[in-house]
Amino acid sequence: MDRKTLLKKVDEVDFFNEFSSEERAWFCDNKMFCSYEDGKKIIVEGAQDRTFYVVIDGTVTVTKNSVPNEVLAHLGPGAVFGEIAHFARQQRATNVLAQGKVLVFRLEHDLFKKLPADVKLKINHQAMAVLMHRLESKKNERK
Repeated sequence: MDRKTLLKKVDEVDFFNEFSSEERAWFCDNKMFCSYEDGKKIIVEGAQDRTFYVVIDGTVTVTKNSVPNEVLAHLGPGAVFGEIAHFARQQRATNVLAQGKVLVFRLEHDLFKKLPADVKLKINHQAMAVLMHRLESKKNERK
């Protein structure tokens, strides 16, 4: 995918609203986006990987080994996954698989640590907003 098309897709994802056009371009230029083909495991349950992801285009499914035929969630553009292991240093609790062709923003923890403080703050802020929304949704489901 060419840079212009990639930047256009990134611009359409709310997660990146707080980032400047220069920061978005830097993400593109530093190959922080990855494509996965249908059925490819992006995250494997039990792994120690701390990579953080944002879906840019396509859909991923979330499953657990204990219930392999049950899809726990479908996540589309703007959805975040891998954030718990990224921040809490926990093993991966689920599998995440590409459903069709998927494009994701892929932030490895070692690179995250090297980012400028203001960029890390924006990433943390966006990830926390997603987590808070997820918790609020779960709370409302229980009512």
